[in-house]
Amino acid sequence: MVLMKVVVLAAGYGTRLERDLSAPTNSTHRHLQGTPKPLLPVGGVPLLTRWITHFSQLDPLPEQVVVVVNDLHHNKYVSWQRSLPPHPLDLVLLNEGSHDNDHRSGAVACIKLATDTDPAHHWLVVAGDTLLPPSFSVSALVKQQQQREGEAVSVIISAPVQEQNVSKHGIIEADDDGRVMKLLEKPDPCSTPSRLQSPCVYLLHCQALPFLQEFLESRKDRPLSERDATGHFISELVCRFPVYHVSVKERYDIGGLESYIQCCQAFQVLEKPNIVGSIKSS
Repeated sequence: MVLMKVVVLAAGYGTRLERDLSAPTNSTHRHLQGTPKPLLPVGGVPLLTRWITHFSQLDPLPEQVVVVVNDLHHNKYVSWQRSLPPHPLDLVLLNEGSHDNDHRSGAVACIKLATDTDPAHHWLVVAGDTLLPPSFSVSALVKQQQQREGEAVSVIISAPVQEQNVSKHGIIEADDDGRVMKLLEKPDPCSTPSRLQSPCVYLLHCQALPFLQEFLESRKDRPLSERDATGHFISELVCRFPVYHVSVKERYDIGGLESYIQCCQAFQVLEKPNIVGSIKSS
């Protein structure tokens, strides 16, 4: 059985959130200025720490967890890593080297940067500014992949999307067996009957990893926005390899201040006050 490694994408610059935090109308959350989105507290716990807690509770554990960060915020992640309670993970920070948003590598390039360190493993890809409900477990993706062993299957997450938000997300169309036939990046609602969005939580089969290079090479002369969005990669991957989806009831994606506040409010309801699963001791 091929074991799994994890890459958390944390090299973004959160420009929309920074604009919101610096706005004159914002006073309550101004203290968060300069905080990378994966380090924002939700219920008093950074988003990234919540993922580390989750990975620490998997059986078997991931072989390694790689957090890809930019150079501007690298020291903040070093401080975060040092502040973590004991955990059983092999946790590595990988600096992609950029100092500003205009020179960022892009999400797909960051996936490749991490997976190139060990292309023999399957890799779980998680956006560092995304959370899923506490009831979610990565084990559901692993199980789906293992059930189709021998097919080079990758597995992605799907979640319902409201009608007015279809054009803001990557939308998947799947057959009755759960195989993803298309991923449409921010489509017109009239162009698809599907109301399933695809958060950036993917379990990529090791045989699919070489396609990262092919994808990036084919778009090297296009704007960064067309190389950055992971949905564009998945939309082409489904034409080359079998991709299935596992459904969750909700996803929490922090873009600007409003979505951050909504995420915090949702987790206040989902969790009892001041109680979050503890990291398993090593």
